[in-house]
Amino acid sequence: MRFPRAEFQRLAEAELAAIPQDFLKLFHNLSIEVRALPGREAGRWKGSRTLLGLYLGLSRSEMASPYAGTYQPARIILYQRNIESLCRAPGDLRVQVRRTLRHEVAHHFGFGEEDIRRAWPEGASG
Repeated sequence: MRFPRAEFQRLAEAELAAIPQDFLKLFHNLSIEVRALPGREAGRWKGSRTLLGLYLGLSRSEMASPYAGTYQPARIILYQRNIESLCRAPGDLRVQVRRTLRHEVAHHFGFGEEDIRRAWPEGASG
């Protein structure tokens, strides 16, 4: 299924706002973007049809370290076409955007892939 970029962006913003307030207030120097497909920022995953999202930057705890110095904002990138490719019905999009966004947010809080698989198996393929 394909959705207009503006609709996808609104859905991503709504799912971000639905994250529990206790977590939202802990976000530090974080931006969220939507792109059609992985580009140069994805490194070895450039052009991947399976990469749904990407977290770039330091984790929240690394940002707070006195040794962090100056740094760019951390970024969560959602790859619209790859997420859409998993959706068979309109309701699937909301579920997949939520899962992918929360997977990438877990990276912001310092969780690695193994940590996510262990603690949240259904969200491990974010």
